[in-house]
Amino acid sequence: RVICGELLGTKEIWNAILTGPNHMNFQILLRAHSIVFTEKLIGGLRPLALAAMGTEQFSMMKEDIATKVIEKLPAIIGASYDYTTEALDIANTIRSRMQDLSPEEFEGVLHPAFEEDETTLIMVGGFLGMIVGVIQIFLFSV
Repeated sequence: RVICGELLGTKEIWNAILTGPNHMNFQILLRAHSIVFTEKLIGGLRPLALAAMGTEQFSMMKEDIATKVIEKLPAIIGASYDYTTEALDIANTIRSRMQDLSPEEFEGVLHPAFEEDETTLIMVGGFLGMIVGVIQIFLFSV
């Protein structure tokens, strides 16, 4: 639940898409789809638009629309968070996929999260084990 809410929440996912290291790839994809969408939206009126605007102006219009979509998306994407959260259903997807993992695969998922603190965990575990052992010696030797 924590992972889904704080790390894999819809807002965080969109933030990574819009500003992360591969945000330019997303913008290229969004631009291409915006141009295709504009073409489909114009549909049968394309010949009329070309006659009225000319080929160069028509192409510039599609580019301008794509640019506006890319510029405006960060400001309006928040309106889609609830829908996106419901549609992706990340919590249930992760839960079901984690349940399908074998014990070895599950350990492989968790190990990197604890790897950085592994030495500390081992030392604390050893220290706590030693304390419990000493307490047992005093309790059972009397």
